[in-house]
Amino acid sequence: MPAFAYRAYLADGSRENGLVEAPTKQDAARKLAQQGRRSYHLAPASEDKARIGLPGKASFTLTRRVDLSRLFAELSVLLNAGFTIDRAMSAVISGKGNAARRQQLQTVLDLTTGGRSIADAFMTLPGITPDVAALLASGERSGKMAYICQRLADTFEAKAKRRAAIIEALTYPAFLLVVMSGAMVILATVLVPALEPIFEGSSARKPLTMRMLSAFGSVFNDYPFVFPLIALLALLAYLVLSRSAAAKSVFSRWLLKTPLVGSLVTNAVLARYLETLSLLLGNGVTMSEALRLATNVSQQSSLKASFTAIEEEVANGARLHNAAANAGLFDNATLSLISLGDDANALPVVLDRAGKMLQTALTRRIDTLLKLLTPAMTISLGFLVGSLVVSVMTTILSINDLALQ
Repeated sequence: MPAFAYRAYLADGSRENGLVEAPTKQDAARKLAQQGRRSYHLAPASEDKARIGLPGKASFTLTRRVDLSRLFAELSVLLNAGFTIDRAMSAVISGKGNAARRQQLQTVLDLTTGGRSIADAFMTLPGITPDVAALLASGERSGKMAYICQRLADTFEAKAKRRAAIIEALTYPAFLLVVMSGAMVILATVLVPALEPIFEGSSARKPLTMRMLSAFGSVFNDYPFVFPLIALLALLAYLVLSRSAAAKSVFSRWLLKTPLVGSLVTNAVLARYLETLSLLLGNGVTMSEALRLATNVSQQSSLKASFTAIEEEVANGARLHNAAANAGLFDNATLSLISLGDDANALPVVLDRAGKMLQTALTRRIDTLLKLLTPAMTISLGFLVGSLVVSVMTTILSINDLALQ
């Protein structure tokens, strides 16, 4: 009988790795569920041997992430066509060519066929945050899974487009920065050493730029390991700080206080918060539960604290409009819409409209900044290169003065 390697949660919350024998993968998932093991990874033992280590030992794999925008778009189409979620997932899996991605989706399917909720099953996929899981849970509860999948597909597609636009805008300035760095290395290791003997034995002092380039060249030639060591230490520091809650909190506060960037981050979170609330309330989730689940849209501790305050005020009997106004996060136009939604008992529609308005304004501001970013960085780098050229010319003129003395 075939054996399947699994990773599962036990009743006490601990994790377990092991093997289970069953005719098919679905039978293996059901067998584990009957034993009280909530499996989150299940694969044939022969295929999984390289990925699953012995129980109690860590194993690491590098897998490519599933394209969530495409996944939810395909699921939306199939669900609207009358497919169940299991049949839709099977159809999506059959069309995947990448083995790692197919395995990730197969794990989701195994969990759903094994009795787990759709939200819990999708949480095993990289990129599925608690707020996305909450939306999936509300869609499953209300029977509007196809609509939720389409909205999630639009959200992830918008994120991908925004990320691609930022990368495209930064490509040319990054190329200029690399070229300028290479030019500085050549100047520091070739040109400056050739010019330094002229100043030896002279009372004239070397220009500041030449002294700086000379020091850089000396370090580059005598201690070349310093630069990769600095890069390695910076990487290690990033990895350590990224796991520290205190460091994340400090970075979050700094990010929100940064001019331009802070307002963009805040508006993006607020738009996602309002849209999430709208979808949850529209799918029959109670106000208190919707507010609690919507707080997960923010990874910034300060914003999360404000959302929690809104939840507590509403739980104590305050109107959503008043609680949102006390939080001090929303502009007057958004607060007016929330007030109208409160009065007309149409919060899902109004919150969706307010979120789309914030998202449209955010997209417009980002597009404007990206259009200005390339020329601004080009001019800045050109200024640096020009300053370097002027400094070298000043050095050459100083050499000419020495020759005339």
